Amino acid sequence: MKVDTSELIYSNDCPYIDILWKKGRFFVSNAVFRLIGKPGGIRLLWNAAKSTLIIEPTDINDPDGFPAIGQTYVKNGSLFIGSVTLIEEIWATTDWDKSLRVRIVAKYNEKSNVAIFEMKNAIASEIPKNIRGGRPKRANSKTRKVKKEVLKE
Repeated sequence: MKVDTSELIYSNDCPYIDILWKKGRFFVSNAVFRLIGKPGGIRLLWNAAKSTLIIEPTDINDPDGFPAIGQTYVKNGSLFIGSVTLIEEIWATTDWDKSLRVRIVAKYNEKSNVAIFEMKNAIASEIPKNIRGGRPKRANSKTRKVKKEVLKE
C-alpha cells in the first residue's frame, strides 16, 4: 500500500471510497453512485481471496443492502456506512496501519454495472486533525503565557 503524507483530494468525478478503522465506517463518494446509475441502495460484496470489495446497485428495500438515504446522502450525494465486521475482515487480509485513512479508487465493470475496489490499489493518508472542517483551534495556553510575561516586564 502506498502511503501519502499529504491530504488526499479528488475531484467530484472520481469514484472512491474511504475506509476508517477507528470509526468503523466506509465513506462512499457521490461519484460512485453516479457511476452505477444513482441506485436506491447499494450492496457491499467482499472477496477475501482476491482482496476486492464490490459495490453493486440495489433497490432501496433490499434487506442485504444499504439504502441511499440519510443526512449525508441528501446533502452531498455521498454516504457513510458503518460496518465494523466488514472492516475487520478487510484489515485481517491487509497489513494496513489502523491510524490511517485508506482511499481506493473504483474500477467500473460495465457488463455487471458494479464498482470494483482492489485493496492493492489503496492509498493511505493521515486522518486530518480537524475532520469537520473550519479553522483549527489555537493553542491558548502559549498565548496566555506570552501575555503574562509581557505584563511582568
